[in-house]
Amino acid sequence: MKTILIIEDEEHIANAEKIILKDEFKVFIAETGTAGLSMASKIRPDVILLDIMLPHMSGYEVCQKLRDDKNLSNTKIIMVTSKSEQADEDIGMDLDADDYIMKPFEPDELLHVIEQALKKK
Repeated sequence: MKTILIIEDEEHIANAEKIILKDEFKVFIAETGTAGLSMASKIRPDVILLDIMLPHMSGYEVCQKLRDDKNLSNTKIIMVTSKSEQADEDIGMDLDADDYIMKPFEPDELLHVIEQALKKK
């Protein structure tokens, strides 16, 4: 079973994502970027769902640190955010995120984006 790490500071959103994913994936949740980085090092997830607006360290910073870590650099990263400007998406993609999904999203959309990311080499 593939593993997903959700890095999201809003508990209700993290729990909603977990409900959507728990039948197909082993799901872990971290509420801050720092906790997410630590957990990612321990569990080595297949996919990370990464909020951009996190306390203390932005999702962009987390993404950069993941890409710089030789043990996690190939982890699939999907930015999940309410930031709707094209510039925000461009920053995430420039940091080598695998995809970008807007809140709110439909459960099927989230599953589809994850499946597509897992298919990428």
